[in-house]
Parts: sequence; structure tokens; C-alpha cells
Amino acid sequence: MPRATPPWTRATCRSLLHSYPSDERLGLPRGEFEVPLILQDRTFNANGSLAYTVVDREGEDTPVVNGKAYPYLDVEPRRYRLRVLNASNERFWRLRFDVPRDVLLQPQLPFWLIGTDCGFRAPLQMLDFLISPAERYDLIADFSQAKGREVTLTNYPGTQVHYPGIPGCGPEIADIMRFRVIKPLSGGGDRTTPPEKLKLQSVPPIKPKPHTRRREWVVYQHKLFRTMTFNAVPYMEPSQAFIKEGSTEIWEYINPNHDAHPMHVHLVNFQVLNRQPIDAARYQTDYDKWIYGGRRPEDHPVPADYFTGPPIPPDPDEALSYKDTVKAPAQMVTRIIIQEFIPPTDTIASIPGSGAELPATYIHHCHLLEHEDDDLMRPWTIVRAND
Repeated sequence: MPRATPPWTRATCRSLLHSYPSDERLGLPRGEFEVPLILQDRTFNANGSLAYTVVDREGEDTPVVNGKAYPYLDVEPRRYRLRVLNASNERFWRLRFDVPRDVLLQPQLPFWLIGTDCGFRAPLQMLDFLISPAERYDLIADFSQAKGREVTLTNYPGTQVHYPGIPGCGPEIADIMRFRVIKPLSGGGDRTTPPEKLKLQSVPPIKPKPHTRRREWVVYQHKLFRTMTFNAVPYMEPSQAFIKEGSTEIWEYINPNHDAHPMHVHLVNFQVLNRQPIDAARYQTDYDKWIYGGRRPEDHPVPADYFTGPPIPPDPDEALSYKDTVKAPAQMVTRIIIQEFIPPTDTIASIPGSGAELPATYIHHCHLLEHEDDDLMRPWTIVRAND
């Protein structure tokens, strides 16, 4: 690992945290024991300036956390709350906490997931997790078993930039940062609630009904390295998706592409329903024929005709969680379910005229920055239920 930079200041951390008074009642780590980890990958020129290399390769070569390359943080032997955001342009990270072999019987420090993009969930003990750009994970890590040692936040070996994507498309990054467990235990000990005893309300599953509306969003790219769109429609074209206020919908992201995409939907919270593999090459061929054959409704490819396997349940960290960003893997249909489309029509933060008026238009997009800028983004519109 290259030489580490000093830890960031507590003032910087405080400005990036977003806690609520109700968190106090839960007994979660707070103050200096609640730490944001904003992950990015960057490439630097010889003079220290940032280099933008997307025209040459996918992904950058240096891990950056909270604006510092290869940082370290001195911590106490106690529980910490880590608020992780993947702020990379396009890199997926598979994160774990590595410890020296003589610290634990296993080489990874277990941790607890207590929240995702849109709030708390039932605590889940984990050893690693995959996080795509724009996703947020709320973790509890207990460093008490590594007193006097170092814990390394590591990117799981072999994780490509667009995971799972084409191997070799960009530099691999292994070590990200270090936690040096060398500070004395303060405050008379750790009085926070053990994660397995946290009283966090479970997220009830949103169950689809036979009449629940389904809406398809196809990641369309006619040729490799060409512009990507949803449903072969440019971003600036008027909205074609009109959704009744208060309704429930299932959105199906159909990805015959060679890359995984993190799909981000504005306004709503959703749950990941499932994923299903498709014959991507055959679907892409038939979708091309449909596009260039005049888009006749009767010729539109039906995804069910291309399935190559049964639906796959969401990953444990996604299941029974509220999300606003979902990983849409290559050659898969990824389904999410939105329980209610309700725009904020009341005044927001006492600002006159700030509430939404129907019809209200929002967007969804791929959160790979270059894909978002390359037209993989579309508007959708909420209309009154009786319209």
C-alpha cells in the first residue's frame, strides 16, 4: 500500500453526517464514533492534479476516501457507525474489513448492516457487500477484537470496475484505507447497543398483485461504445410514462448490455423484487429489428420469451430494505416495486410555491456518471388518479 495520508478532521466529518435525534434512543455510535466514508477512485497527474482518463480506460487507479488518497483513521477498540457512500464515477466496490491472521479465526472482521439508501432495516451480519455508484450503506463495525492492530478496508480481489463486467477493463484496486485500533477506550467504555439487540423496525415486503402495472425500461445500445438510452428514446424527448398518483408499479430494467448499471429513481423509495437471466444476444437482435422496423406494438419483443432461468431473489443486503438505487446486472431483467407515487404537493421547508403541481415530472437514470451524461436517463410523469 502507498504511504497513507493523515486522517481527516472531525469538523469535516461532522459536516458530512446526517443523524437524527431519534438515533440517540437507539443507542447507536454518535459524534466522533459516527464516521462518513465517501469512496471514490481517482487518477492523479505527476503534479498532483486530477486526470480524467475515461477516453482511455474504465475506472481510475487510486482509492480516495473523504478526499484523501489511501487514508488511515485512528480508532478506539469499540463499535463505530460507518456511513458508506459510493461516490465514484463508475466503479463498483466489493468491500470487506481484513484483519491480521492472528486476530480472528477468519481473515475478515464481521460487521452489521443496519440501513440502506432510504433508511434503517433489520440488522444483518455480513462479511462483505457490493456497492455501486450512488448506493449508501449504514454499518456498525466493532474494532474491540483488533485492539492494537490494524483493520484494512479492502476491495474484494477481482472486482471489476463495472461488476460483474468484462475482466481487465480498468485498473484493479485492493487496499482502500486502514483503521488503526490504537486509541485508548474513552468515556468509561462502549455503552452503545450491540447490533444484534438493536430495536430497528423491519421493512415489510411490498407484495405485487395480479393487476399491478409493469413498466419496461430497456438499456439500449445499438453498437458497443455508442450512445445508450432507455427504450431507444433520447433523454430530451417528452415524457412517455404517465403514472397515476398513489399507484403501485413494477419497473423492469432489461439489460442486454455487457455492463452492470446502477439505476437511480428520483422521488420514490422502492424494494428490489427479483432478477431473471435472459438470452441477451437474441433479445438485442430482435429489439434492433423492432426499432428499425417501425416500432410496431405487435412486434415488440416480450421479455418472457427470452428467459434462460427462473427469477433470482434479491441479495440479503437488498431484501426487505428501502432503496432508491438498484444494481441492474448485465444480461438480466432487474425488477423493483414502488408502492406509492406521491409527489410532495404541500409547501416544502416553508418556501412559498415549493410544492409539486400535477402533472409532476421526475427522472430516473443510470448513476454511472458518463452513462447518465450519455443519455441513459428519461423523464416520467405523475398524473392525477382520475385523469
